[in-house]
Amino acid sequence: MRKVYLILILNILFSESVLSDRYTTYDELEAKINQWDADFGQNEDPYPMINGEGIIFHHEIIGYSGVDNLPIWAIKLSFNANLDEDEPKVLILGQCHAEEIYGVEIAVELIEWLLYPTNPGNSMYFQSLMSVMSQSEIWVVPTHNPEGLNVVHGWYDDFNVWHQDESFRKNKYDANQNGLFDYFYGIGDDVDGVDLNRNYDFNWVFGDQFLETDTGCSANPAYLSNYDYYRGPEPFSEAEIQTIKNFALNNNFLLSIAYHSSRSGCVAEKVIYPWLWQGGKGSPDLGIISRLGDEIALKIPTWDGLGFYYSANSMSRRGNAHDWLYSQTGCIQYLIEVGTSDMQSNDVGLIEDTIDNNMKGLLHLLKRAAGSSIQNGPDPYQITGLVTDPDGNPLSAEVTILELDGPMLKPRLTDSFGRYRRLLIEGTYTLEVEAHGYEPYLSSFVATSSVLNHDVVLNPLQEFNVEFDISVPEGLDIEESPIFKLKNNNILVDSLVVNNEGESFTMNLYEGMHELSLTSNNIFPEMINLDVLSDTTIQIDLKWKGIVLNDDFSSLDNWTNSGGWVLNQYDGEQYLSSQNSPYYNNERYDVLETVGSFSNTYNSSNKYALSLKMKKELEWENDYFGIYLSCDNCDNNMINVTGIDWKNFQDYYFSLDVNSNPSNLSFLFYSDETLNYRGLQIKNCEVLFKPDGECNKGDLNLDGLFNILDIVDMVNIIFETVDSNGIRGCVSDMNSNDLVNVNDIVILIEKILN
Repeated sequence: MRKVYLILILNILFSESVLSDRYTTYDELEAKINQWDADFGQNEDPYPMINGEGIIFHHEIIGYSGVDNLPIWAIKLSFNANLDEDEPKVLILGQCHAEEIYGVEIAVELIEWLLYPTNPGNSMYFQSLMSVMSQSEIWVVPTHNPEGLNVVHGWYDDFNVWHQDESFRKNKYDANQNGLFDYFYGIGDDVDGVDLNRNYDFNWVFGDQFLETDTGCSANPAYLSNYDYYRGPEPFSEAEIQTIKNFALNNNFLLSIAYHSSRSGCVAEKVIYPWLWQGGKGSPDLGIISRLGDEIALKIPTWDGLGFYYSANSMSRRGNAHDWLYSQTGCIQYLIEVGTSDMQSNDVGLIEDTIDNNMKGLLHLLKRAAGSSIQNGPDPYQITGLVTDPDGNPLSAEVTILELDGPMLKPRLTDSFGRYRRLLIEGTYTLEVEAHGYEPYLSSFVATSSVLNHDVVLNPLQEFNVEFDISVPEGLDIEESPIFKLKNNNILVDSLVVNNEGESFTMNLYEGMHELSLTSNNIFPEMINLDVLSDTTIQIDLKWKGIVLNDDFSSLDNWTNSGGWVLNQYDGEQYLSSQNSPYYNNERYDVLETVGSFSNTYNSSNKYALSLKMKKELEWENDYFGIYLSCDNCDNNMINVTGIDWKNFQDYYFSLDVNSNPSNLSFLFYSDETLNYRGLQIKNCEVLFKPDGECNKGDLNLDGLFNILDIVDMVNIIFETVDSNGIRGCVSDMNSNDLVNVNDIVILIEKILN
């Protein structure tokens, strides 16, 4: 046993690593964290020269790596770091890609600066450091790829053999599922691992597939790093990125930096931010984001001292952290490519200069978040405030700056204090605040170069008792129990399963418009716009669905195709697709129209609906799927579907306004000049009507036709070779006597002949 310990000690003392000892290994990082905690974790007076700072250091494990189960640490630095205070939060992500180890060093340097603000190397920034510590919370994740960090620094295997690949980029995900860690020494060609900055779900699909080769870049076409950019088997497949996702969603971060480096040199010494896509399609906050990006870049000298870092909009769409953080949480993240292609220099002087140069840009961002202009800091340009009810209780509210909004952005919500914060530049803006159960708030304001405090008190709406009396068809199976969903301003208020025998219940609803839907597999879908103005009773009589058209897209015989619509197969199932390639083309205007027409002859209530089982991935608002009824002397009002919901096939329901003129169901696929996505996949299409009676008797196979196939189904029911429960029991009982026999066949034959 002593011999084993001796070998381990010697291995640590005499590492075979080709990297400079100046770089921090994962074990050294953990040792530093433990030492910081010992010195500051319980220290309530860490700065003797000031008063009231309290504990300034807190650390926690926010997750674990996917293969080796290594802790991922987050360090919180702030006055009263042991408390959750009403302050802006900043997220610093040190190392993501394994080989890009400058991120660890800058993260460690920041922690040291904030813990030891009077050290000779950073004492000149004392006022700035105290300002950001007292006015914000700084969260530092030194590495969220600890496995990759170990690969780059090297390790001894179980047989005491040294391994090291200092050019490894990914984590250690077993991509080929062989139970081994397959890496290739040198740049690229590592079979295992996922590029963690391609694993976020926003535009994930455009990242590299497994074993996809590299094509280089215009600045260095000879540099090829095959397999290095693998996006992973699915979005958020990696534990490391799930960790960052959950951490970000649980904190309202205002600003962030993610540190990277560019071995190819293609994007070296750049500050990159979201986004300016093809066609001039910029992020809604682009003016604000780019200005701060320019300022940060101009604070960071290049390695040669002849200039400064270059700021650039992100033009790629590949599942990156900065695009995901901004679009899904509102946090503006800057990706800083540290240093040149010599990103693991052994020149200690160059390492120190590179770290020190980047600290100036980092400190500028921290002051922008804290709203501090001290020591030539940035103009704050912020609006912030508390959203409360009239009694001062904080509210969870959606806060929108209308001029800075976009369809790809998730709602920006207040935090647990009811606080909202938004960065601005000069201009006039419109603030909109909404919370369920309260009157919406709208106010115009002019941004100033300071922090504008704008508290909002929302007045409650009046509540009313609404009784829902829901009846269901006789014989409804419990598996077919309808789903009741109630929305207010597209926000789900309540969802429940209605008893398969029907039920009545009362809900307290706020005044105003609500959208109600009741859906089930064989029930006609009810979609009701409900304007709640008083106590009321809503009676809903659910019926079995009647079929006008039912197409499973086994062929396109029922359709006239004017463009790129095709049939595709996946996992043994056939579906309608908007294109034959993975992504649709730009500038499309392709119509798919039913050969047969129909009119309002199926019922007296004029209640019709379209049911589609589909997946959609369309550029928000710029590309769309149009649904309309085309006929002579019709308005041809179109329902436009856009946006992204691709993970699973979902049931979509749309109300149709069918009139007395023969109409054709038409699908339009429209795309603009730039950007494309995966389009549409549709498994099934049904045009439904609500029968005047119990059901549409005689349509046993639910295809909208009366023919010999229905007679065959009825014979099978009579001889009990097929199930006759639910809707089939109703449509087969032609004379409504609760029996299915030869008399029903006679009636069905007469209906077919007529």
